[in-house]
Amino acid sequence: MVVEELEFARGDLEGIMDKYTHVKEWVEAFETKHGSRPIYYGPLNRAASKLKPMNLIYHLRGPLFAHVYRPPSGEEGGGSTLWFGIEPYLTEDEETIKQELVERLLKEAPNTPSFSNDSEFESMLDSMISKNVKIIAKPQPVSDTTPFVRKFFNFSDPPINVTTDQLERLQYTIIRDLVRSGPLEVLLSDEMLEDIHAVGLRYISMDHKVFGMVTSNIRFRDRDMLERYLRAMSERIGRPVSDSKPIIDGALLDGSRINIIYSDDVSTLGSSFTIRKFAEETISITQLIQWGTLSPQVAAYIWLGLENGMSLMVSGETASGKTTTLNAILPFIDHNVKIYSAEDTPEVKVRHRLWQRLVTRSSKNEDSRVEMFDLLKAALRSRPRYIIIGEIRGAEGATAFQAMQTGHPVIATFHASSIVKMIQRFTGDPINVPMRFFDNLNFAIFQEVVEAPGGGIARRVTGIDEVIGYNKEADGVLTRGMFDWDPVRDKHYFRGMFQSHLMENKMAALMGFENKRDIYDEMARRTEALKRMVDRGLTHYDDVFDLIDVYYQQDWQAFSDAIDVWVPINTD
Repeated sequence: MVVEELEFARGDLEGIMDKYTHVKEWVEAFETKHGSRPIYYGPLNRAASKLKPMNLIYHLRGPLFAHVYRPPSGEEGGGSTLWFGIEPYLTEDEETIKQELVERLLKEAPNTPSFSNDSEFESMLDSMISKNVKIIAKPQPVSDTTPFVRKFFNFSDPPINVTTDQLERLQYTIIRDLVRSGPLEVLLSDEMLEDIHAVGLRYISMDHKVFGMVTSNIRFRDRDMLERYLRAMSERIGRPVSDSKPIIDGALLDGSRINIIYSDDVSTLGSSFTIRKFAEETISITQLIQWGTLSPQVAAYIWLGLENGMSLMVSGETASGKTTTLNAILPFIDHNVKIYSAEDTPEVKVRHRLWQRLVTRSSKNEDSRVEMFDLLKAALRSRPRYIIIGEIRGAEGATAFQAMQTGHPVIATFHASSIVKMIQRFTGDPINVPMRFFDNLNFAIFQEVVEAPGGGIARRVTGIDEVIGYNKEADGVLTRGMFDWDPVRDKHYFRGMFQSHLMENKMAALMGFENKRDIYDEMARRTEALKRMVDRGLTHYDDVFDLIDVYYQQDWQAFSDAIDVWVPINTD
């Protein structure tokens, strides 16, 4: 994606239009209707949200582009932000060719080699399509009777005449519909989209990282088409939806979460779905520092906690970035230990050598069903160093605290905006963790969605609280705030200097410090190392993991020296 982006400078819309016919046709039709021409923005950034008038095109990947337009007051849709997906499309003749090609592919499928992933499948389809076509200079009209005559008399299939442009459009649409995401492909190709919401036959709406809520030009034309699509998608992810089981949660192939409500009885406006997109590459802790989600000092504190076997919760409201933060901090765990993860939807990404991923299984047969409680019991029998729970929602929370009591550190995400609310939710129905068990949890990270300084939305760690212990006299849990976030200055402040119960009374002893307050110097050393990594542009997840691996396999000096000479992964 980025390589193609570099072929065109910002503002070079003419170059884009010359290369991509479908973009040219879109721009010309838009200009005729609205009397204005969009600009080509190039790689999108926060500053795009301040553009006036809002009328820009940016690249997604391959032949796919997005056009963002905010109509002026008085024009239809004025005041809202519109997002148009621009992708190759087929004429009526080309649709006929596509149907013929798909029939041939299905006929040839039993004799084709097996494939192990989607990339191999796509390559095989490309090859099969190419074998069934003949490149010609100009488009030719398609005869509707030819396929019928061939089938009736059992003639062999001659190549189909297509131009080079037609072949590219046919390959894109066939692979889009057979392998990828069909009508949603252009939406799912936009890494700037976070949540995608579709309700019945309405136009699909999305949460955009730069422009906030936007409305697309994409919708399902009839309910049968929508329901067929949702059935096919749910079967593909292994969680079939039906009238008897109208609500399912799952994960798409790229790791994005999907929730489907398949019933007019449950969703009165028609079947609906929500997709929460995840970045194709795991976000690193240094990338979060660069974005301002947390500070190097906050990250250093978390590093000390995870290295020393502390249990923690990453807590916050929906879409606050909890799972992103959880994945980003996992490289801080000793790379030589065994980790088990237990999830309903596979979202946790671990690069450690000894990682066992467990996922729940739904089934109408109760004996075949595997629930979170079953996974946690299996994990405990395997004696891992860390147990990671994608998200605690119910009774498995009590099992998580039992795991902490048996000496297994636990990391999990949870829905609560403050330490008080978190304790209330854990100790109330349906989790019902006894208050006296709460001192098994060591600290909690709290995160929120906020307005970004340059426009759009951002995520911020708004606080970290240590759990000191259960107070019998007060029948309550004692906690202490370690970090605060100042929304005015957009800055994190450490409030725990010489007051951290965990650092002085647990971590310092585990790390062998005779003077327990030397632990603060250790946090400062790690803070500085993380700053240096950010300054050197070491923000790719694999760079971060491999550098920290130098620390765990060798020593601090080798890690520190490696920061200065490490060659960053070229993301271009």
